[in-house]
Amino acid sequence: MEGITIIKKLIERLKEAQDDDFKILKIIEISMRHYEWVPLEEIVRKAKMPEKDVLYRLKRLNKFEFVVRSTYGYAVSMGGYDALAINAFVKKGILKAVGNKLGVGKEGDVYSVLLEDGREAVLKFHKHGRTCFTRGKRYREYIADKHHISWLYVSRLSAEREFEILNELFPIVKVPEPIHWNRHAIIMGKVVGEELKRIDLSKFMSRDEIKELFWKIIDEVKKAYELGYIHGDLSEFNILFDGEDFVIIDWPQAVSKFHPEAEFYLKRDIENVIRYFKKYKIDRDDENIDTDKIFNYITGKS
Repeated sequence: MEGITIIKKLIERLKEAQDDDFKILKIIEISMRHYEWVPLEEIVRKAKMPEKDVLYRLKRLNKFEFVVRSTYGYAVSMGGYDALAINAFVKKGILKAVGNKLGVGKEGDVYSVLLEDGREAVLKFHKHGRTCFTRGKRYREYIADKHHISWLYVSRLSAEREFEILNELFPIVKVPEPIHWNRHAIIMGKVVGEELKRIDLSKFMSRDEIKELFWKIIDEVKKAYELGYIHGDLSEFNILFDGEDFVIIDWPQAVSKFHPEAEFYLKRDIENVIRYFKKYKIDRDDENIDTDKIFNYITGKS
């Protein structure tokens, strides 16, 4: 219910917001490349509007909870960044309606949406705070060299990275279809199923069928590798299964197969998948369910 309430409030505020509100919000967004808190005089200078008009717009943005303020100035809030992305999708004639929050996606908030062309899809907001960024710098090669960076920029880079990777992998690999991207938000094709973590496969599948599913997942990992990517965080939490087919989600942390630590990340992905499926005892009569052997199978090594 909380997710529905938050997005409902956001949509209501979007309907009330005016073009000049978004003009000021975008100025703050752009200025946050250089400021943690954007000074009022900087906003006035870039807006080319009287200070009293800027203050009026800032008051409205504060009421909408699209900005936060301190004694040093103003910053875009997480809700404000969501608003900027949704507004961009609407202005481009892409997004028609936003629905319920879905229980998928480790990287941020995920909602069901309806596109202007009538298709059902998924809207994913990448959301990274400072703690997540500090931890993420260790393995996200696309931001590892950035030292002074706002959470807006990190979230935007993460979404852009995932969108690029999905474009490389889809439709060869079972991943969500990438449709559109703006700021920290990605619109993807509708995905169905639940996380493997939440499913007891033994209730409706034989051991042979479960083993077949295991090898199908490994084959998708192999296809991604052949296209140049290693998921890097693969587990039962980001494999969605609907009882017949599956899709692998959450790709922003993926690394190139030429990454210096590619072997480490690939073997960790393999080990995570093996660990999950071992509880179904699929390794009893299959000596090939071994990390090194599967690693060699995926990479083509003898």
